Amino acid sequence: MSDPRVPLDLPRRVMRRALAVAAITVLAALALGLARTNADIDSEVNAAVSLAATMERLSRAGELSDAQLVALLAWRGEETPLRHLSLSLRDATGRLLVGRLPPSSASPMIERLVDWHRRWRPGAAIEPVTWTLERPGKPPWILTLAAQPDSERREAAIYLASLLGVLLAGLVVMMVVMGWNVRSAFRPLQGMLAAIGRIQAGDTAAARAMPTMPIGELEQIAAALRSLGAALDAAQAERRLLGHKVQSLQEEERMRLARELHDEFGQRLTAIRVDAAWLAQRLKDLPDVQPVVQGMSEQCAAIQSDVRNLLARLQPLAGAGEAITVATLAELLGGLADGWRRSASGALRVHLDIDAPAQRTLPHDLALALYRISQEALTNVARHAQASEVRLSLRWPDGGDAIEWSVADDGIGLPDGDAALRRGNGLAGIKERVWAFGGDLSLRAARPGSGRPGLRLSAVLGVPPA
Repeated sequence: MSDPRVPLDLPRRVMRRALAVAAITVLAALALGLARTNADIDSEVNAAVSLAATMERLSRAGELSDAQLVALLAWRGEETPLRHLSLSLRDATGRLLVGRLPPSSASPMIERLVDWHRRWRPGAAIEPVTWTLERPGKPPWILTLAAQPDSERREAAIYLASLLGVLLAGLVVMMVVMGWNVRSAFRPLQGMLAAIGRIQAGDTAAARAMPTMPIGELEQIAAALRSLGAALDAAQAERRLLGHKVQSLQEEERMRLARELHDEFGQRLTAIRVDAAWLAQRLKDLPDVQPVVQGMSEQCAAIQSDVRNLLARLQPLAGAGEAITVATLAELLGGLADGWRRSASGALRVHLDIDAPAQRTLPHDLALALYRISQEALTNVARHAQASEVRLSLRWPDGGDAIEWSVADDGIGLPDGDAALRRGNGLAGIKERVWAFGGDLSLRAARPGSGRPGLRLSAVLGVPPA
């Protein structure tokens, strides 16, 4: 919602030139009306003078011969016509001698307008004025003056067409100007919409980099988007920090469990093995008891081995320091892959593909995150995918600021990845760890179109600067 205290700039920019065009159109229509008024005044005055001259000629009709009178009353192009009147002169037999009606020079469109108006509003019939001209020693002639409404209609139609032409031209220019104004005013919206699309895709830098808008209303929206981008950055930074804290708490809990397992079970199992050895020594003369005692010792050794393996999984990077080399991480991932090969009795073939310089170092928390998401991904494959082969890939060839991770299998696939992310903790935990390092987890079919499409998890994790 725009601030009511800020003046609206968009309507002013859009309507400013349009109002100028409207004002010019009104002035043009006014100028046309004034010019037409002047022309009508001149025509009326000239027509009155012409009528007076005609009457003066008629007053001398008795002094003129027939030929002279006809020639005097006949229409000549250099003369001003009678305005909206027609003059006709007939002899005693009714033969037309003079018909003073100027020819029409209007266009066909004007004539159609005149005909349409005549049909729409025919008006009342006007009787012509007729009188006789006495001719000495001759039969009188008949003079008739008749009104011509079509002449008036024709002049009105011409004026109306001219006015409509001016208004139409002004309207066309106004629409063009308004269209140009609207396009220029809303052109910054293209960049704003592109920035909104990038924000929706997770690129909040687009909001921060949004330039100053030339229109007040758009600048308010841009300012809101900049604030939104800053708020999203702060929220994401806080969420990533919270994710790191949660993962740190998880690792601390695993460390506590590892210490308790080591301290409690380790000592007790060692004591049991010592007791079993003592029993074996004391009961060596009882051959029936020896297998039992030997079995107790072997079971204790197996339990100790399991505990050591569990401790290794709980603390894979124990004692490795704050910087972990790629070679160390590769060795840990290799041990993880070997463990799943053994646990699956060879039914699951696990391939490890690492493309990174062996001596490059990774931060401890990033190396631990890569190990944990690989561990969880392989666990999901072994439990749910019904796969026979899985490939774990890690690519960091140039040692840049991002490392590529992926796990692909040939199993039954995952029809609804979003539902799987909501349903369980495995994929959700992987996604959360990936997101904490500035990446996003991608789920898609490893072999699309086949009967067993498999599943490929992939992500690009940011490598913090040293």
